[in-house]
Amino acid sequence: MNFRKVRILYNRRSGPGRSRFEAVRRAVGRHWRGAADRAWYFPESRTESDAMVDAAVADAADCLLVCGGDGTVSSVGRRLIGTGVAMGVVPLGSGNGLARHFGVPLDPERAVAALAAGEVRRMDVGVAGGVPFLVSASAAWDASLVRVYDALPFRGVVSYALAGFWSFFGYRPQPLEAVVDGGETLRFDKPLLFTVGNLAGWGGGALIDADASADDGRLELIAGERRDAPRMLARVRRVFSKGGKALPRVQHRSFRTLSVSRPAAAPVQLDGELEDLPARFEISVRPAALGVLAPSPARAAG
Repeated sequence: MNFRKVRILYNRRSGPGRSRFEAVRRAVGRHWRGAADRAWYFPESRTESDAMVDAAVADAADCLLVCGGDGTVSSVGRRLIGTGVAMGVVPLGSGNGLARHFGVPLDPERAVAALAAGEVRRMDVGVAGGVPFLVSASAAWDASLVRVYDALPFRGVVSYALAGFWSFFGYRPQPLEAVVDGGETLRFDKPLLFTVGNLAGWGGGALIDADASADDGRLELIAGERRDAPRMLARVRRVFSKGGKALPRVQHRSFRTLSVSRPAAAPVQLDGELEDLPARFEISVRPAALGVLAPSPARAAG
């Protein structure tokens, strides 16, 4: 893919960010020589990152390479919605949900090379209570564990499992009702899972729906009751092959709009960040709202 003006946003605080910088810098110089106008950004805070993304858009950049984890990718992607600037992801995190979905190699140097020969694909964007999300949104125990996960000193699938185990015993579910596309009503007395996926998985290899598409104009809901936790746990391996939708007693719906009602306002997880949303909110999809640079099929193995 030939771009004239490329900006590279590098989060040195993401995972191995500091130790891999020189290798990534050399890879960009080697594989992105066609982009004569290149500039690097090194944000030290979310505020700085937002300002740098806005500056890249104002400067009419063709592509913004994001070197970081899921949080960085999500915050940048949200600001690029509708701008016409393509986003490429060089994964430096532990989950790397968006990178995994689009077949970006998880090794940063290989990712730089694959993206240089890639193509721009349009992806849908989810919106929950007016807040965009790229990968997933959760409103039950699968949201409450984020607070515990953020407090852990290390990242990865193991830490996510520990956070889930620890938060499970302190989780106090409230009833939840969801109206699917203005028709069917789903009710959950004590929901354990209530996750909406825009892409195939959460990250780290755990899947919401292995068959989910990034550009079909639909979102995928998986939801289940707390009383069915033992049955789900006994089949948890399915999450890494077919997705959460294959767990016992889990309800799966593909939809365009979902109206959610709860007794009280509570935080909702959007791409790994907690957002305070009211008791009633809507989840919807914005089709083809973001351009993502993805490897061509021949380069996507990773």
